[in-house]
Amino acid sequence: MMSEKELEQELKNLKLTKSQKIVLDILRDSGKNGVTPKELLDEVSFAPRTVRYALRKLLKKKLIKRVPCLQDMRQYIYLPA
Repeated sequence: MMSEKELEQELKNLKLTKSQKIVLDILRDSGKNGVTPKELLDEVSFAPRTVRYALRKLLKKKLIKRVPCLQDMRQYIYLPA
């Protein structure tokens, strides 16, 4: 497991946008429970389009993972990888 300092350096090398960093921080703070896109939108003042874009880019970089929500199979829960 990486230390906090090593993780920060790794994230700096990935050149994340401000919105991606904020979304990733929220997901890391959520722990094992994960967050739905609607819950993310409630916490940030970004447009829904910006949150979707950040999630898509973080998934592509394998920093987060997406699992089906068991309470509502129409949506996903996002977790830190």
